[in-house]
Amino acid sequence: MMKDEEKTRKQLIRELAALRGEMSGVIAEKSPDAKFRILFEHSPEGIFLSDGKLMIDCNDTMVKMLRCSSKEELIDRHPSAFSPRMQPDGSLSFDKANQLMEEALQKGHLQQEWLCRRFNGEEFPVEILLAVITWEGQKILYMVWRDITERKRIEDAIRHLAYHDVLTGLPNRILFTDRLVLAIAQAKRYRKTMAVMMLDLDRFKTINDTAGHHIGDLLLQSVGRRLTHTLREEDTVARLGGDEFMILLPEIKQALSSFRVADKIVSAFKEPFICEGNELSTSASIGIAVYPDDGEDMDTLMKHADTAMYQAKSTGRNTYCRFGSDHLPSEDRFLKTAN
Repeated sequence: MMKDEEKTRKQLIRELAALRGEMSGVIAEKSPDAKFRILFEHSPEGIFLSDGKLMIDCNDTMVKMLRCSSKEELIDRHPSAFSPRMQPDGSLSFDKANQLMEEALQKGHLQQEWLCRRFNGEEFPVEILLAVITWEGQKILYMVWRDITERKRIEDAIRHLAYHDVLTGLPNRILFTDRLVLAIAQAKRYRKTMAVMMLDLDRFKTINDTAGHHIGDLLLQSVGRRLTHTLREEDTVARLGGDEFMILLPEIKQALSSFRVADKIVSAFKEPFICEGNELSTSASIGIAVYPDDGEDMDTLMKHADTAMYQAKSTGRNTYCRFGSDHLPSEDRFLKTAN
């Protein structure tokens, strides 16, 4: 079987080599314009020719890329006709296309990413390489349109892995600290109050050792989802590692607001987690640090939230504490303080 496959592969290579040889011979016999036309039509890349305003020609690859039926649907049209109204940077496609073509004509070449739209309405990213060439006695723009959908997908995946926890999909420490620094800057500028919470699952090690690491991982995923659903859209839940989670409340009216959020989280853990038929019960110990009273920078707030979390654990778990608070709101009967 392997010999037959190797024979077929070698045969294909020979046929391709022969075809290249025949094509080279055909091109060699042609005039420069004819050679250009052959290379133009047989390019695997989508190619447009433009007078700097409208498209005056294209190859069949471009027709296939845009999902239209013939070249006639593309000729004498502006590049923005194959694009959404606006580009990702907020500029109008019509205006930006004019700007890019004018710049390419002045410089002689240009490279630009662009958001396209096929005739079926599907949008996709391309990389456009523009160069000024002389063809049939006039200067025109030679525009290569390269579909970079797969490249963008890989870049997005790499970017996501860099800033998110692999197990839960939540933001990781890097993304959390970025958002925390921004939230502190905003709170400082507008004189707002914000809070940071450190959350640790109670007796998670026992569950992990008893039910197994796979079930423990499923529990962490479920906890991440429940926390996300419990909080506001503008809040951030991050997993730092193990069974530790951080929560950012970027804007609250007063410290008391963070206590109510913590109480809401504690209540949310009363319902068991179901992981592959296993009913698991766990609770959370939460430490709270409020800006600006408990710290005015990232390191201080995170450190104080961590200290308060350990105080919550030492007082019996399944509760929350605020760092260094001497004032206990009477309506918050669950609140304890960490000094």
